[in-house]
Amino acid sequence: MEGPEVLNITLFCCAVAGCGKEYKSKFNLKKHMFISHLGKNNFRCKKCNKLFVSKQNLREHSFIHSNIKPFKCSYCGKRFRQTSQLCMHKREHKKKYAETLKYAMLIDKD
Repeated sequence: MEGPEVLNITLFCCAVAGCGKEYKSKFNLKKHMFISHLGKNNFRCKKCNKLFVSKQNLREHSFIHSNIKPFKCSYCGKRFRQTSQLCMHKREHKKKYAETLKYAMLIDKD
């Protein structure tokens, strides 16, 4: 009998505020960014001159220059300045869940 199936969960999240798309490959995320977001209106931060593809991204970026953390993890309540940080954080929860599920499957198998 074979061992339990290993769950590999790797998600690449779109950092454009309000988008929330997740992809299993970096290539597909880049393709999405090019088709959906790049080459459109550019918005410039007045504090650091960085350019953004949307007004919402510029707004999110502005939190870096302040102490505001408006994005909250639905799993643990930790707060973040950017949705991309929240997305990366949530990946850790998903990895822990996959590891727990793998462990439970090993115990159940015995």
